[in-house]
Amino acid sequence: MELLELKSVWDVVIEKTISKEHVDEFVVAKSIKKDSKTVLTKIKRVMFLKFFLGGLSLILCVGVLVGSFIEPEKITFYEGIFSLSDIRAFLATVIIFLAGMLSWNFRAFLKIKHFETKAVSVKESLKKFIDIMDKTIKLNIYSGVVFNSLALGWIFYIINNKKEIFTDTVEIVLMTVLIVVLGIVLSFFMNRYEQKIKFGNYLNHLKSNLEDIEENEHSQRNS
Repeated sequence: MELLELKSVWDVVIEKTISKEHVDEFVVAKSIKKDSKTVLTKIKRVMFLKFFLGGLSLILCVGVLVGSFIEPEKITFYEGIFSLSDIRAFLATVIIFLAGMLSWNFRAFLKIKHFETKAVSVKESLKKFIDIMDKTIKLNIYSGVVFNSLALGWIFYIINNKKEIFTDTVEIVLMTVLIVVLGIVLSFFMNRYEQKIKFGNYLNHLKSNLEDIEENEHSQRNS
């Protein structure tokens, strides 16, 4: 969602410079001024929603985890499948994921604020925009990898508890770890391919525009 919104900031630039040999810096500057404020406001609104829901979920999970040690008899969740230690491990997994997700989003939010407020040249603005897109793509990939692999691991664990496919603790741990590792590998390549298809060519085109600006500056200095 955020990357699609961020990408639209430069749509006008691409349309107006696609047939030109060099990027028109006036067009770029005008497009940034016209489009970025509205688009980045939408991105920040989504981020605020994530901060609110993610923060609320994090506080709830931490509260339940702490409660499982203070009054463990009150913490029940699918008793036939989950033991108290399973519930604690599940909550710890969710807490770590939410903390990481909120941290990643906060750093992305700071970058966008910096990009939005600091007055820089068109070249520097384009550099920062490329950096934001690049990091957002990586964030999409890695957050998807973490979520999907952890979800697969817990799904296997729940199914195994219900069906009793494996009963030995060592076997259960090893199979769960194997499922998680396979999930990491498959999810990484699938997510990376998806992001490459969606935004790879676009990001490469922005980098090409930046090279055009730098080459133009270099030729002007030498002339």
